[in-house]
Amino acid sequence: MEKFSGDLADLRSLCSIIDCGGITRAAELLGETKGSVSRRMTRLEKQLGVKLLNRSSRSVSATEAGMAFYHRSLQALAMLDEGATELSNSRQAPSGLLRITMPMDLGLSIFPPLIIEFLDRYPEIRLDIVLSEQMLDLKTHQIDIALRVAKTLPDADYLFYRLMSISLQFFASPHYLAQHGTPQHPDALSQHTILCHQRFPGNKPLTFQQSNRRITMKFQPRMMANDFTYLQTMAIAGAGIALLPSFLGRTVGCDSMEENRLMPVLSEWSLGESSYLYLLHEGWRLLPAKVTCFRDFIRDRLCNHEN
Repeated sequence: MEKFSGDLADLRSLCSIIDCGGITRAAELLGETKGSVSRRMTRLEKQLGVKLLNRSSRSVSATEAGMAFYHRSLQALAMLDEGATELSNSRQAPSGLLRITMPMDLGLSIFPPLIIEFLDRYPEIRLDIVLSEQMLDLKTHQIDIALRVAKTLPDADYLFYRLMSISLQFFASPHYLAQHGTPQHPDALSQHTILCHQRFPGNKPLTFQQSNRRITMKFQPRMMANDFTYLQTMAIAGAGIALLPSFLGRTVGCDSMEENRLMPVLSEWSLGESSYLYLLHEGWRLLPAKVTCFRDFIRDRLCNHEN
């Protein structure tokens, strides 16, 4: 394989001439004289031993060989420019405004201590956090990073990373369990005050699984709400046994906030298929440093707490 040992500026001149459709406009774009750009092309053609451009007094066009070399040159220059940008970003402290969207339950539970730690680590970054249950489109809403809970992500327009699994589980406060006892079997739930989300009405059966045993049962909740965080608060207050996502039963974050305010109930039984917490961002090859540092920070912190 023959190695190219010419000047990269000659390659940029070739690409500019073909992009602009002429030497004069290319020279203006490059900030050089027309004679300088013309000499570059003569030197490049001589080195390669191939005619790259068809020149006339009125126009300049690429030959077949010139067009093929043009496409190769574009790819090579793009890779070099990306590498230079990455090196430049690595030398600069991440900064700027970072827009993040996440569900309300996540934003009010496990993320506050993580956000505090992240801001302490990167003082030049400012955050704009959008708490929403809707799966907002990143481009439309100018969002850099989305955190979403789903079993699968059908949207292939973005890069995504699976952070942790999330399952449903029953939780209650130590005070409630001390007063009313701890259920040892799913059947015993009928003797307790059950708190659940409105998406799980009493006529919808739940399937409990333990090894090869499966039990499907219905129960009538004493209280329903449209927000898991509210149910968590009520369970902490001793109102009953709440059916919650696993991350709401414990706090993941700074050591000072890792406090078991709720106790798992029937933890040896699993409830259905797990969902997952995903992090998404645009699929650019060159991401702003503020995006990559938040992504890597969250992956490091949450993947260590995988269920």
